[in-house]
Amino acid sequence: MPEIIPSLIIAGDMNYSFDTTTYHHTHRAGKPKQFADFLNTHFSDCLNPKNEPHAYTFRRGSTMSTIDYMFAGHDIASKMSDATNSFIRPDWTDHALLTKTYTTGLTNCGKGLWRANPHLAKNHKYRQKLDDELRTFVAVKLDSSLSAQEKWDLIKNKAKQVTIQFTRTHDHWRKARIKTLQSERNNLIRRYRHDTTCLRLLLQDVENELAKLQQEIVDIQLLKAGKRWLENSEKSPGYIKQTSKQRLDQRTIPNLKHPRTGVDCLDTASKLNAAERFYQKLYTEERIDSTCLNKMLDYIDTTLSADDANQITALIDYDDILLGSARTPKESSPGLDGIGYEILYLIISHPSCRDIVHQVFNDAIQHAKFPKSWQESCIILLFKKGDRSDLANYRPITLIAADCKVFTRIMNSRVIPVANKLINPYQCGFLSGRYIGDHGMSLRVIMDNASSASWRNATNFVEYTGIMLDNAKAYDRVHPQYLSQVLLKFGFPPQFVACILNLFFDNFIHVNINGFLTKPIAQRRGIRQGDSISPVLFNLAIEPFLLSIINNTAISGYSLQHTKLPKNVQIPWVSPAPVKVLAYADDVLTYVKSHSELTELQRRLKTYNRASNAKINYDKSVAFPLHGGSMKGSEGLRVQDHIINRLKMKWYDSHSPGYIKYLGYPIWFSNHQRDVYVSELLGKVKAAVAIYSQRNVSLYGKANIANNMILSKLWHVIRIVSLPLDVLKQLKSIIYQFVMSGLFPPLKGNSFFLPRDQGGLGLIDIGAQQHALQFRYIKVLLQGNKGSVPDFTYQLLTNALRLAHDTPDHVVPLFFKAARYKNTLNGFHPFHSIFGAMDICRQRSSLCIDWQRRPSALTILSLPLTAIFTFDENLEELEFLQCETAKTSKVQEFFKYNSEQAMFQLVPKSTCSKRNTWLKLEKALLRQELHYQPFVHNNSTEDGIDLRPFAASLRFQQLSILQLSNKNVRFIMQSLDTLDVGRHFNNNISKKQWTAFYKNDMHYSARNLWYRMLHQQSPNKLALFQRHLPNLESDHCDLCNEVEDAKHLLISCAHKIDVWNSTFNEFLSYPKNADPRLVYNNIMLLKLERYLIYSYDMQFTIYDFFATIMRMIWRNHFQQLYNYIPFDPSVVCRQIRAELIRLSNLRKL
Repeated sequence: MPEIIPSLIIAGDMNYSFDTTTYHHTHRAGKPKQFADFLNTHFSDCLNPKNEPHAYTFRRGSTMSTIDYMFAGHDIASKMSDATNSFIRPDWTDHALLTKTYTTGLTNCGKGLWRANPHLAKNHKYRQKLDDELRTFVAVKLDSSLSAQEKWDLIKNKAKQVTIQFTRTHDHWRKARIKTLQSERNNLIRRYRHDTTCLRLLLQDVENELAKLQQEIVDIQLLKAGKRWLENSEKSPGYIKQTSKQRLDQRTIPNLKHPRTGVDCLDTASKLNAAERFYQKLYTEERIDSTCLNKMLDYIDTTLSADDANQITALIDYDDILLGSARTPKESSPGLDGIGYEILYLIISHPSCRDIVHQVFNDAIQHAKFPKSWQESCIILLFKKGDRSDLANYRPITLIAADCKVFTRIMNSRVIPVANKLINPYQCGFLSGRYIGDHGMSLRVIMDNASSASWRNATNFVEYTGIMLDNAKAYDRVHPQYLSQVLLKFGFPPQFVACILNLFFDNFIHVNINGFLTKPIAQRRGIRQGDSISPVLFNLAIEPFLLSIINNTAISGYSLQHTKLPKNVQIPWVSPAPVKVLAYADDVLTYVKSHSELTELQRRLKTYNRASNAKINYDKSVAFPLHGGSMKGSEGLRVQDHIINRLKMKWYDSHSPGYIKYLGYPIWFSNHQRDVYVSELLGKVKAAVAIYSQRNVSLYGKANIANNMILSKLWHVIRIVSLPLDVLKQLKSIIYQFVMSGLFPPLKGNSFFLPRDQGGLGLIDIGAQQHALQFRYIKVLLQGNKGSVPDFTYQLLTNALRLAHDTPDHVVPLFFKAARYKNTLNGFHPFHSIFGAMDICRQRSSLCIDWQRRPSALTILSLPLTAIFTFDENLEELEFLQCETAKTSKVQEFFKYNSEQAMFQLVPKSTCSKRNTWLKLEKALLRQELHYQPFVHNNSTEDGIDLRPFAASLRFQQLSILQLSNKNVRFIMQSLDTLDVGRHFNNNISKKQWTAFYKNDMHYSARNLWYRMLHQQSPNKLALFQRHLPNLESDHCDLCNEVEDAKHLLISCAHKIDVWNSTFNEFLSYPKNADPRLVYNNIMLLKLERYLIYSYDMQFTIYDFFATIMRMIWRNHFQQLYNYIPFDPSVVCRQIRAELIRLSNLRKL
């Protein structure tokens, strides 16, 4: 205890005066002498100077005294300043507000960067002030001899001055007046403390004005907060996130290791020095090898067309600048000038500034001339992982001037379309039409193929190693000469290259450490992160390295391998082109099968590093066998040994304890590794639920939170990775408990998944979403690849399906379960969820349709035998169809097509190799126990296999499933129980009525109560009694002793109907009295059109009206049950009146 006393603060109502200058102190009985001595010895009074009268802190009636204190230990007292003793309205408290500023010694925070308040752009007075000042400044004070760039910086600086001046004076009069009045009050107390009569008279006017101003501030804030909550509390995921977000990782940096000495830096000066040293070294270019540079450039064999090159450097229209400043993200941070997009738009759109800004933007692209503010920026550090004191573990994000970002956005919009033509298809980072999930799916297909081949075709299996390369500070190490030469080799115009070089490499940066800025640091290399054009520039920079692997004959890449022994393969197959590398910006994954290929990869890396200043973190890179098991072949073992012992890379396989990730997708090779991932996933979901469970929102609000804040984190993973059914059940259970928390009786979970306009909550069913997300690949597989996915991904998918099922067409196993019998896919393979989604589609649609285009005879002959029949699986005579022989057979083994009769016939028994099955098949057909599917017979004799007619048969409610939106597909993917549940509670409510009910703003408890009534699950005594709950002796009302059902609970009870009648009479012009039966029916059918609000001055809706009545009746009913407060209709009516007036005031804002 003694060691912490110097750091203690003791504050509060002591109920005792420690003022030694007064008569009452020396004569008061029972004074705490020991406690007073303890305070005098070890603590300092934070508010009252020694030997001076203590300021009054308590007032009751005409009596004033000092009984509230703040004492601090001597150590902590030295870090405190600015004491205040403030009067607070007497109807709020009898005590004064005591404050003292404490500055911690751990992390000293500076002022940071000034930022203009973006909301000023909506303030009419500010807009007018800025307009007048800019007009005068440009016309009168701006030197016409200056360059456009200098003029533009001066204009922005003027806008900054106007903004600062306006914010300092605007709407601060009330706070300034309060400060003045508090000072006047304290002076009066000091001057007249011995003349209490005079003091009371003088204080009266001051305190009355103070109380009035304080109440005004509170009223305004209450209305603003109430309106924000009313409008956003349940419907805006962003608002929910902002008001619920926990800052688990603080932005302050408590200490840093100096990059040169390794010493811990605790004070601000040493931290700034450490940051300067680190980033000066990082952004100082190293000499590059011209020979290596030329080798890298030789790999580039594609250039821009003349039209594309001209388009990039074409003059920028003023309208594009204006549109760019208007469409930029509202939450983006400004640069050193502090001017955000909202204020920038006002400046750019100002008539006096139009020509100047237009010239600035075109000078930038045509002549590489920029305003000084574009070449000065600030870096903020975002922690990634690892040691927090190591600057290498922070991602530097550059805060750039907003107008500069508008320029680079315009340039990026020109570069992206042409970059798509230049960059290889194996790079999917930050390019339009390319999706990160395609790489995840490609890797899953490759790994599953390798795993299957390793144990099904071990004799011919070739071991491959996947290597995930970690580029150290990839963006920050790009050399300007290397980038310029690469851009020129790709055919980019010299003006554009000069523009990029001057903009990115001829500037200065300041690093922000806890609000303090370092001295300017010259940036001589590195593409700044935080600029829209940076990703595509980096993609172009790394492209020669990727091409050096793709076009390298010494690196073979991964080719799909046979998953069956050659003697068991029936369908001939040619492997598609091998995959050598997958890249997402700087995340590079490549494959090697031998030690020579690994050393060749090292040589290519070494050349790239010397040419560009790039650097590979081998200790952070990861290698793994594609088949997941132990390496057994000599080449595989040599590769593993070299990776572990020479390169010091991490090795991961089925024996590793945990899992790894590739582009956010988990990779595991064993059940234990999968369980580790699942445990972490469930833990994260439960943690998110714990955070958001603290919010008081309705069932709708919780469903919205679940969809957008909790479950949204799963969608990226489950598109590619199939989770076990029991995991999906656990996730559903967690979300159900979150939504239903504290509510009884519970609603049927299936009703949650219905759309809101059908009476559901719109909660996303995880299983249905997992299946719906597969339609990105289902559409491609069924309709052919039309550029939706990379061609190599499409080839991997189609050929993997053909290989695993030994079928001539990949569509066959998608449509027919029988074709999947004894396939060579493993466990939760890449097609697991795709197959599940296809099976649901088949269930929802019927093959018994009018076939406008029938499959060809050759197509049907290639199908599984059981696919062309409909039959009763329970018939004993047809058990032979469940045997392995029938399941593995194809139609062509038993049938041939008679083109003259346009029908299928059994082949002669003598030509069939499976005669026993042939005989049983013939008998079943003769006895008509088997029936042909409607697409069999009358088929064309076209050459080739074409299953597109089957794809056309996938229809739901006369619409092609493949043409439906993702939302509608997810609806189809839900269980039949969910699709039917809406018919069981109330199908007399239209979609329009459900939508109106959801969109209306009402208190969460009222919405919950009403919604549960609509679902016939309100907690009335009759419903609870029928569930045989303990401690519930009767189903009768406690107020009138009649049976309490939902209608009686809220409306027809004699005590409740009085409330309805009184409220109807006061607020409605029609009807004036409440008919219990009619009111209940209208509530249950959401038919409220007949009820007319009396006064147009009352700005609330009829939904507000009914929700408020039900809520207040409900609240007071349970106040009686649990708090023993009698139900008083007059009290309830007063509460309803006050709430309706409050809602009306909110809607008037």
